[in-house]
Amino acid sequence: MFQSINFCGFSGQSYKFEAIKLRDESWTSQAGIVLFTAADGRVIKLAEQFGKVEDITAIWRWREAQRFGATHMYIRRQKDRNVRMAEIDDLRTGLNPVCDTQDSAFEAGSESARIIMPLAA
Repeated sequence: MFQSINFCGFSGQSYKFEAIKLRDESWTSQAGIVLFTAADGRVIKLAEQFGKVEDITAIWRWREAQRFGATHMYIRRQKDRNVRMAEIDDLRTGLNPVCDTQDSAFEAGSESARIIMPLAA
């Protein structure tokens, strides 16, 4: 695993991310952008980190990404939310994550409800 890696957004801008050790849970309280990737480099999920101490939703985002094949985590620390959101939009458009949702299944209700509702409509 790389110590740092650059990912390019749709605009061509390069963004530097640092590797997160799987056993290190301090990343959950850091504000920035988190990328979850597969071993082959595919971007599985892109998420915003809010920088709240003991952010339990960060753990759920990681677990959701693992279900789609994520094995590595990277963070780009960015405290300014406006800058962070612009970077997320650029990266999401340029990287086309496998699990491309604005919010995770755990934050927006159950995953089964999200799947069943469109079928019932």
